[in-house]
Order: sequence, then structure tokens, then C-alpha cells
Amino acid sequence: MSRELLRERYEKEFEKLPDFVQKYLLYLEAIPRSTNTLYEYSKEYRRFLTWLLSEGIVHAKDISDIRLADFERLNKDKIVLYKSFLNQSPKRTFEGKTERDLSQASLDERNTHRLKVTVQRSITALRSLFKYLANEEVEEYDEQIGDYIIRPMLRRNIMVNIENGGVDASGEVRKDKIEKMLYLDSEAIDFVEYVYSGYGNTLTSRQAKTAYEKNRIRDTAILALFLGSGIRLSELVNTNLSDLNYEGLYVQVQRKGDTLDHAMISPIFIDYLQEYVEQREGLYNADDSVSALFLTKHKNVAKRMEGGSIEKMIDKYSTAFGKRTTPHKLRHSVGTMAFRKTKNLKTVSEILGQRGTSATEIYTHIVKKEKRSVINDLWT
Repeated sequence: MSRELLRERYEKEFEKLPDFVQKYLLYLEAIPRSTNTLYEYSKEYRRFLTWLLSEGIVHAKDISDIRLADFERLNKDKIVLYKSFLNQSPKRTFEGKTERDLSQASLDERNTHRLKVTVQRSITALRSLFKYLANEEVEEYDEQIGDYIIRPMLRRNIMVNIENGGVDASGEVRKDKIEKMLYLDSEAIDFVEYVYSGYGNTLTSRQAKTAYEKNRIRDTAILALFLGSGIRLSELVNTNLSDLNYEGLYVQVQRKGDTLDHAMISPIFIDYLQEYVEQREGLYNADDSVSALFLTKHKNVAKRMEGGSIEKMIDKYSTAFGKRTTPHKLRHSVGTMAFRKTKNLKTVSEILGQRGTSATEIYTHIVKKEKRSVINDLWT
């Protein structure tokens, strides 16, 4: 490949990436690094970010919209799953060689090629990016102290203890990990009630109790909408007050592909939403010009609540409740309960606003395990 063509391809990759990744690549250019290295790194970052989106680990319109806050919420398990994806993907191209080309080589040669070129190169590229982000400092306004502070771009580097070698987290392992974070049966209702009235009893400082009381009606309504409908985080964030329909028990959401849909809401959770809407204006100083359903208040001005804040909120409450979870796992909880009731993946995919049934097959795994448990204990 000519130097000019290589540069052109690199620049096209560069344009697709988030600004914080672009900043690191510009840093590498200044060292300097070769265009070939920059190109290979940019491809690996695109591959990783695309995987994060496809797995629903982060929520954005495309990879360029992924934020540093999304990286803050990653953990070692996610990287292990990504390494498994790299190991198992059957149609990936390696340095100009397709799987058909590699099939002519011996099995050992193909496995070595896959591991060395894919996993090691990907993890090396990610490790260098995370190290840079964890060491590079930025200035940020801290609302609690009312002043600017200096902090690392990334507060923790989860790549420090990640080995280059291949680690296989099978689909069954992944499903088992997800299952541990689900809220099923009465546990979902107990969790919502805990946020509504129980969490405050665990707090000792007056400041923490004041903050909890200020937002508990809103926070409970957010959980009620997640568990009552199974909508995505991005869909909830973008929901407006006018999208909520009490009589029809649904909320209008914009699904992937910009398709409008009516997400049905379980009536058991609707009262929490109604209570929040009735108090929304007074709690967040919202007038008719503020369209967002879920609000926060900054300098006494109402604004739409961001996805990162919602994820932190759910992490806080669920950790205190004793079962840490995420918005995406709450969505899985709804999917699992819906499959239990219907045994129909097509119905579940329609409830969740998915285009096909492949993403819902995890629920069959969970229900099969429950069946086995029932049979095992049938005569004991």
C-alpha cells in the first residue's frame, strides 16, 4: 500500500472516532509513530467501540458519540468478553488474509495467527490508550465544591491487569454473568420500593439524606419506567413529558434506526411515574419550555438528565440493595420475565423494540436453567 493511500485510510478511520481517542492518536503522531501504526491502532479502536455498541454495553448513535464516561463504567469482565469475541469471530480479516486464505494453513498456524494478530494487537492498542487517558490531566468544574479541579481524563485504568493472551469467556459464561444482575419476580418490585422509601434509612449524614429526598421521587420513576417497559437507556434519556400516555399505558420512544414505537408500561409501576410528573415542575423548576421527562437542576435551571448520571444513580442504589445492576440488565430483567410469561421470542423482541429474535435468545438460557432446577427438586 502506498504511503499516500495509507494516510488517506488512516484519516478516514480517525474521523469516525470519539474526540478523546483522536486526542491520543494526535499524541502518537507527535512522538512520532508511523502512519502504519496509527492506522492499525485506529482500526483496533473502531473495532472495540463498535463491539461496545453492538453488545449494548454503551449507548450512542455511533462510535463517535461514545464518551469518556462510558469508559469509566467498563470493567475487567467486559474486556474478557471482548477477547472472547476476538477469539471466536469466524469472518474477521487478518492483515489482508481472510478465513478462506487461512484455511489453507494448518490448524495450529491458524490458531496462532488468530491469537497473535487479533488478541495481542487489540489488547496492546487498548492498553496504550487506557494508560494515556489515565495519565493525561484535564480541568473540570466540581459542583460540590463550586470550583475547578484537576483530574485524570480517566479515573481508573482497567487494562493494567489484562493479559495479552487469549481468554475465552464462552456464551454460557456471559449469560451466567448477566443472570446474576437481573431483578426478577418480586425482587424488582422490592427494589423499586427500596429506592422509594428504604434507601434513606441506610444514610447517616444529613447532606446525603437531603440529596436523597430531593431526587427519590424522580429516581424511583426512572426505575419504574425501566422495569415497567424494558426500554433502552438512550430511549429513556430522550423521552419527553409529552411522550408519556397514562390512559394507553405506554411511552412513545425512538428506537434504533429512528423508528417511533409505543413501549407498553406495566400498570404496577404507573403510579410512580404519575407521582413524579405531578411533582416534576416544583422539584426541578421546570416550565413549559422544558420538554424532557426526566430532569436535573443546575444553578436552579432544569435540564435533561444525562445517561451517565442515570447509570451512576442505578449503580448506587443497586449496590446498596445488594445486587449491583445496570440499565441494560434491567432491560434484560424485563425480557426474561416476558419470556417466562409467553415462551415466545418474537413477542419478547417486539416488547423490547428489537428487529429480530437473535438478541433475545439469552432468555431461553435462563428459563432452561430454571426448568432444570424445578425438575431436580421435583421429588425432594
